[in-house]
Amino acid sequence: MSMGMTIRDDYAKILDICESIKNKISSDSEVFYWPDPSYIDDIKHYATTSTTLPACSVEPATSADVATIIKIIRETQVPFAVKGGGHTLNPGFSSTTGIHIAMRRFHKVIYHANNQTVDVDSGLIWDDVYSALDPYNVSVVGGRVSGVGVAGFTLGGGYSWKSNQFGLAIDNVLGYELVSPNGTIVYVTNDSYSDIFFGLKGGFNNFGIVTNFKLRAVPQTLVYGGLLIYVDIHKFDHILTALVNFHNNNKDPKAQLLPSFFRQAGLICFALTVFYDAPTAPKSTFDEFMNISHVGVLKTRSFLSFIKAVPVFVTEGMRGRFHTVSVTNLTTRLLQELKNLTIYNTAKFDSRQSSLAVFTAEPFLSTYFDKSQGGAYPHVSSATPLLPVLVQFGWELPEDDEFFINEIKLTVDSIMQVVLNEEKNDNGTVQIRYPNYALETTPLSEMYGDNVPRLQSIRKAWDPDNVMNLTGGFKF
Repeated sequence: MSMGMTIRDDYAKILDICESIKNKISSDSEVFYWPDPSYIDDIKHYATTSTTLPACSVEPATSADVATIIKIIRETQVPFAVKGGGHTLNPGFSSTTGIHIAMRRFHKVIYHANNQTVDVDSGLIWDDVYSALDPYNVSVVGGRVSGVGVAGFTLGGGYSWKSNQFGLAIDNVLGYELVSPNGTIVYVTNDSYSDIFFGLKGGFNNFGIVTNFKLRAVPQTLVYGGLLIYVDIHKFDHILTALVNFHNNNKDPKAQLLPSFFRQAGLICFALTVFYDAPTAPKSTFDEFMNISHVGVLKTRSFLSFIKAVPVFVTEGMRGRFHTVSVTNLTTRLLQELKNLTIYNTAKFDSRQSSLAVFTAEPFLSTYFDKSQGGAYPHVSSATPLLPVLVQFGWELPEDDEFFINEIKLTVDSIMQVVLNEEKNDNGTVQIRYPNYALETTPLSEMYGDNVPRLQSIRKAWDPDNVMNLTGGFKF
């Protein structure tokens, strides 16, 4: 069967398909064309490199309408995309030149106090979810930064401020409402469709379009924390020592850090987001960081207020990419490499307009995979679980795309060499990269490891017509 028309085949045919969708969906849903403001909003992404101009955008409001759309796509083999929050930095993962499906009308959050679960629609960002749950003093295992979408985050794995306590987002999903590639609406649980349940836990959009997630609710009090900024590069080694000490000695699952080296236009700083999942932190938990000269305060605040204080580096309107390596330990040597990359190796970026470089290490507890419920993304309980290291590059000009994409590959390779030299155990040579951070060219084996053959088999049986291959992303 054909893998579908391209935009060059016949743009008019795609417009005809847009009209067919418009005529067959309910009045609750709508189709938009350039230059309608809704079309512009539908296709907008966190990074401009992720935005493509489709023939039309469609905003389905019901799962039945999503099913109608996917049946038309299956019949016509037209390229399409599905966008939740639009936070991916990989082009084509939630954008297309064909039919753009914007899930923004899926925006309900329903808390069930009787069984401590939350039904969360797939068109939301985490800010909206936290806000809706705040009156009930509960939350969910969700995003750490303002503006991140529920769908991509959860379908890719989901590292959270609560992962030390409860695992990843995928470990806290109890069910998925899914429109399958043949247009059937199914409710996926470990009991009803166990293979698809496995695949959705890290397997993104390979198995259909998720319209709703049933998540486990967790208690939520006020929290303690904030953002500390360090600008004296001569104190960076003291900060690195404090980070290594925290990683090696902290046993409190409520205490969490997100440390980032940052460079933009010659400005270099170290940004440390500090979190404690209670109104106050035990004395001395973060003292080593507080005793180093900094700007910023830690205070008691709502969880949503804290989320909005976490820095977003590749800001709206920039071009950019993420990439990643995984480590089993945050060592002084690794952190020194991130520091040196920030101070020296990325200095050449300063001549490029509005460029930035960010290096983030993530010091989770050694027990944080103990809550693993399995899934496509390998995250098994281990004495040395994998910790993601995130590299973010941002820039403004399209003509700089090739330069920065090449640089992020070279930079990640150099970090990888440090990791291989540092880690002499078996885990050090098996690279499982976190899919939500991985560059679009990352091989499946480097994200899903030994799960790849099973995932390919599940996808082939579930989607024999290759409907989900008509959209972008990491494909099984």
